[in-house]
Amino acid sequence: MSVVGERGFTLLEMLVVLAISGLISGIGFPRMQQMVAAQEWRTGLSSATALLRAARAQSIRSGAVARVSVAADGRRLRIDGGNTIQLPESVSAVMPQPMGFFADGSARGGDVLIIGVGHRARITVAPVTGLLTTGAP
Repeated sequence: MSVVGERGFTLLEMLVVLAISGLISGIGFPRMQQMVAAQEWRTGLSSATALLRAARAQSIRSGAVARVSVAADGRRLRIDGGNTIQLPESVSAVMPQPMGFFADGSARGGDVLIIGVGHRARITVAPVTGLLTTGAP
């Protein structure tokens, strides 16, 4: 016997709402993971670029060679005797050989490949000017 004016949801209605919520979550969660991975890659790329620029500035300021290298695990970049950066979890760097920046602003030149989930970019250091360019690998 039901009372007139009594309101509520049936079990079937609640199950339908839960099923729809599950579908939306199933579609949205992978997309959110992709967005997080893309942001981590952008963060790693900008951090690596900033470190290379800092190495060039340090060599000009100090008059000494500033050498940049990548750790064996590919997750840390460092200026010898100076700053170190840790790349985000899903990002790694590949540098065939350490780079050197000189007091006149020039560099030995070279490339750093920044790799993330579904993303890659190459940071190129011009030997004559020591300036950086970023582009596709």
